[in-house]
Parts: sequence; structure tokens; C-alpha cells
Amino acid sequence: MTADICTNNSVCGYVSLWRVDEKTGLKTPIVSQHNQVQYTWGPIVAKALGFRPQTDRPNYCISAIYFEFENVSTPETVVSESASFPKDLSISYYNAFASDRDFLRVPLIIEPTLSTSVGYEDKLPVEHQDNQLTFFAQTSGNSGVRGVGFGNNVDGKNSKIYAAALVAAPDFNDPTKDVIFARTVFSSGHQVPKEASSQIGITWNIAFT
Repeated sequence: MTADICTNNSVCGYVSLWRVDEKTGLKTPIVSQHNQVQYTWGPIVAKALGFRPQTDRPNYCISAIYFEFENVSTPETVVSESASFPKDLSISYYNAFASDRDFLRVPLIIEPTLSTSVGYEDKLPVEHQDNQLTFFAQTSGNSGVRGVGFGNNVDGKNSKIYAAALVAAPDFNDPTKDVIFARTVFSSGHQVPKEASSQIGITWNIAFT
């Protein structure tokens, strides 16, 4: 799966969703699609660039991914969620979820990797080719931030991933300080139910063009 060429002169993102076998680590691709970069990407980058690493200042690097889920009646049930949403969506959106919705707030699995975004190989100087970050995370745990259970049809929860968000978490012990960098909503055919013995992984590319 490869990202499309970034055509705007700012920042764009591309998301790939996977099913990950817990025993073998085998990844099965599900869907790849673009994201919507939120207005708050600006404050994140401004603080990340302007703040020197000091113990008394928060770290605004991207450090978490939200997996939004709803507990549905059957694994085949479609979650109703609009692909269009405000660009100023913030953490308050998640605090207002209905009782059957929640989100997993998971840290990145590894440090993001650096690469050159498609179409920019000849535009950047040889010594400064890296203009793209790739972030990796996967689902974990048995409940969301708001306490809603996360599980499969065997344990009766029927949790279904329908959206995801890329997040700066300056204090990982305090979700209220999180800032949303980007978000994407999966179509009805690409929403992913939690299955026994597997997790749901995500690869998220962000290109600065």
C-alpha cells in the first residue's frame, strides 16, 4: 500500500488499517485512505518546533493514536458515523460519546520512521530528503478511556473500530491535555470488528510538503 502524491503545500496524511494475528504477528491489510488534518495541527507543530526539550515544558510530539469503537449488536452491524466532521474537533468531542461508544488511547509501538513522500524525491536536497513520518500503533486492552468494554463477539462485546485519530499527548497520564493532529472515519465496508486472538493495527503517514 502506497500513499498518493501530496498535492498541497502544507501537510497531508495517509492511513492504512491492518488485522494483526496475536500468535504469528501476521498482518492482513484492510483499507488505506486519506485523513483529515485538523486545525490544531498548527499549535502542535508550533509548540514542538518552538519549545526546547526541558523538564518544565510539555512535549507536543505525536505520541498516541485513538481507535474509536462502538459496541454493536452483531459483528455485521454498521456503525453510523459521518465521514465529514469539523476541522476544529477536539478532545471534548470524545467526552460526549454515547454510552456504547469509547476510544482506545494507545501509545505508539515504536518511534516513527522517516522517509521521503511520493513525488518529492527530486524536489528535496539530497542531504535533507526526509519529509515524511510514519507512525505505528495497534489496539490493546479490554476497555476504553471512558470505561466501555472492548472485546469480541465471543465475550459478547462486539466492539467495532469505525474511526481513528493521530494525537499529541503532552501528559500521557492526563487525556484532557491531548491535542488532535488528524482524524479519519472508515466507510461501512471497512469498519473492523474485534476478533478473538487478533488486534487491529494502523500505519499512519504524515508528509510535510
